[in-house]
Amino acid sequence: MGVVPVNPADQSSVHHPDLVGLGGTPRPAWLDVPAAAQVPELEPRPFPDDEYRERLARVRERLSQANLGGVVVFRPSSVEYLCGYHSMERVPQPLLVTRSDTFLYVPDLEIGRAMASSVADTVLYYGYTQAPTALTLIAEHAARALPDGARLAAEFEHTSTPPRAIELLGRHGADLVPGEHLVENLRLVLSPAELRCVEEAADATQRGVEAAVRAAGDPDTTDSAIAGAITEALLRGATSTSAWGPVVVSAPRAGVPHSSWRREHIGDGPIFLEFAGAHHRYHAPVMRTLSRGEPTPDAQRLGELSSSVLDAVLGTAAAGVPCADVARRASEAIGPLPDDVVFHHLFGYPVGLAHPPHWMDSAPFHITMENREPLREGMVFHIPASFRSFGRACVGLSQTFVVERDGARVLTHGTAGFIAV
Repeated sequence: MGVVPVNPADQSSVHHPDLVGLGGTPRPAWLDVPAAAQVPELEPRPFPDDEYRERLARVRERLSQANLGGVVVFRPSSVEYLCGYHSMERVPQPLLVTRSDTFLYVPDLEIGRAMASSVADTVLYYGYTQAPTALTLIAEHAARALPDGARLAAEFEHTSTPPRAIELLGRHGADLVPGEHLVENLRLVLSPAELRCVEEAADATQRGVEAAVRAAGDPDTTDSAIAGAITEALLRGATSTSAWGPVVVSAPRAGVPHSSWRREHIGDGPIFLEFAGAHHRYHAPVMRTLSRGEPTPDAQRLGELSSSVLDAVLGTAAAGVPCADVARRASEAIGPLPDDVVFHHLFGYPVGLAHPPHWMDSAPFHITMENREPLREGMVFHIPASFRSFGRACVGLSQTFVVERDGARVLTHGTAGFIAV
C-alpha cells in the first residue's frame, strides 16, 4: 500500500532569512523587485519547522558536550538535513552552526534557492566573479562569527570538505578540531517523517523494478533500454532524482563489480539491476536479478548465497542487537566462499537522505563483524547481497529495511528472488 503524502505546506511556515553580502558584495538589484518577496513561498519544505529546530538542538547539545563553539558543515546532505537547503549547484556551500545562529554561505545566484528551501538564520552570498576567493571570504566570516577562544569542528576527512577551506579557516584564527560525523551520526536514526519519505521512495523503486521487467521482455532489448525504462519510471511523479545509478548489466560483464549499461544486447542469463527510488532525496535501494529462461547452475549458486545473506540479516536484526552479531550470523550462513566468488562481507549500510555521488552518504555505521555497536530503532539499512563469479556472472538480491524494537521491517517491495522475463 502506498503512503499517503503529507502536504508540506500545512507544516512549515514562510521563512525570510537575513541576506548579507560577503566582503562587501553588493546586493543584487533583482532582490528588490516585487517577485522576490514571493520566493520563500514557492517551495514548501518537506518537513515541519519543528523538525529542523529539533535537529539543530541535538547538534547544539553535542557542541555543548564537546565544549565547541560551532561546527562548519560542508557535506551537502548534512547541510540539507540541518536547514533544508539544497540546489543543483555543486560548488561548496557550507553551513556554520554556532550555539545560537546558523549561517549559510552561497554564490549570489543561489540566494533564491536558499530563500526557497532553507531555514538558515542568515544567508551570506558572494558574486560568481568572486568564486576564486570565495573560500577566503567564507573562512574570514566563519572565524569572526565564533566567540574568542571558541573551538570549531569540521569534517576533515570527507571529500566534500575542501582541504583549502580547512587551511584558510586556520589561517584566519579558527581553532579547528576534527568533527567527523558529528552531524552524520545524528542522521542514523530516522524520524517518523523521514521514514515516510523512505517508504515513498520504496514505492518509486518498485515502479522501476516493474519497468525493468517489461523492458527486458523485449527480445531485442539492450541494457541501455532497460536503464532508460527504470529511469523514466523513477522520475515519473518524483520529487527528486537518485544520487546514483541505475546499474544494469548482464553476463559476463556482470561478473566485474560496478560495471553497467553500455548499449549491449541482452542475451540469455541473469541481468543484474541496482538502483533506488528517491523522495525528497531519501532513498530506498534494491538489487534485483532478472532471468531469461531457467537460471544456470552458476547463477543458482550465487542466488542461494544472496538469499542466505538476506534471510540471516532480516532474521537477526532488531533494536539492541550488535551489528557484529548480525554480521556473524550472515557470515555463518554463507560459509567459506569458493575462490571465484567476489563478495565484500558488508552485510548492510545505512541509507536515507543522500546527495550525489552516492546514496551511501552518512556515518559509516555498517553491519560488519568489526562494528560492535547495537542497532537502534529507526535505523534504515540496505543489504547489498550481491555475489559475483568473477568475470562470468552476478546475482544480487537485496532489500532496504528499518530496524524496529522486535525485528526488521522490509520497506522495499517484492520478494527478492530471480524474476523471470
